[in-house]
Amino acid sequence: MEIDAGVKILAPASSLAGSKAATSAASQAGKSIVLPPIEAKAAPELVEFKRSDIDRAVADLQKFIDGLARELSFRIDESIDRSVITVRDSNSGQLVRQIPAEEVVEIARQIKQDLDVKRAGMLLRGQA
Repeated sequence: MEIDAGVKILAPASSLAGSKAATSAASQAGKSIVLPPIEAKAAPELVEFKRSDIDRAVADLQKFIDGLARELSFRIDESIDRSVITVRDSNSGQLVRQIPAEEVVEIARQIKQDLDVKRAGMLLRGQA
């Protein structure tokens, strides 16, 4: 079996597109690689929902949650001025999930407290 040294095997243009290997392989083969055109698309339109649609969706979601024997609640944690979502088992009252987790809320409280102390110290010393 003989191997012809002048024969070069090239990968399909689609697999070589945009690479240096594609450019050099195409120039060595005497051919240019033509990439398919890229079609520009407009951003999808955002649908404006009516208040009644949102109320209906919330009611449907609440029905679904009630069927899971879970209690979902939203609250604002005053110490960090952020919302906290809790999911509890409606039978036992046990916490199933909290977003953000209690550890994260505690870290946020500590950071806010430290920043408040630092700001108060700067104001007392006349620095801004």
